[in-house]
Amino acid sequence: MALLFVVLLSYNAFLTYYGWGSSKEEFYIVMSYVQFVPLLLLTITFYIRPWRVGSINQRTPQHLWSLGGNHKYEKTGLSKAFSHELKNKLEHLMLTQKPYLNQELRLDDIAKLLDISRHHASQVINENFGLNFYEYVNRFRIEEAKRKLMAQTEHTAPSISEVAYQCGFNNRVSFYKAFRKITHSTPSEFMGKVA
Repeated sequence: MALLFVVLLSYNAFLTYYGWGSSKEEFYIVMSYVQFVPLLLLTITFYIRPWRVGSINQRTPQHLWSLGGNHKYEKTGLSKAFSHELKNKLEHLMLTQKPYLNQELRLDDIAKLLDISRHHASQVINENFGLNFYEYVNRFRIEEAKRKLMAQTEHTAPSISEVAYQCGFNNRVSFYKAFRKITHSTPSEFMGKVA
């Protein structure tokens, strides 16, 4: 990129200098000045702009142009080892206490159960599972719903809405949406496959 810029800059400078030196007609002299303005703007844009962006963001050029990596939690103070420990603690909590069955469950509740800040709870879920809080909780809820739907018999068959509420969903629509997203089928289709 820099080499291309230098070549274009040199070419434009040559044309401008040649136009000034070799022409005695007023039109060509004016055209040389017209050509000089974009040359000047291009030079200013290329050389000055990166410095201004760097000083505004207070970051090194490496951070400005990097495409990968999650820098969202760089300065939270949560080490990888402690994050992994919290991940295991969270999984154990979800499997044993089943807080996801609570329809009013919030991220603050999980943070309180883990005895960490809300921000750290969110970080543990995002970094270790690649999900946001609601996606993470809904995975447990859908697994619970699948167990209930598979265990149904003709004599003890609660409605799909009842299963949704028993598994922590507030309404049938959000249950269907989450169920389809995770299993790629509706609850009725799932029950048909199991039967």
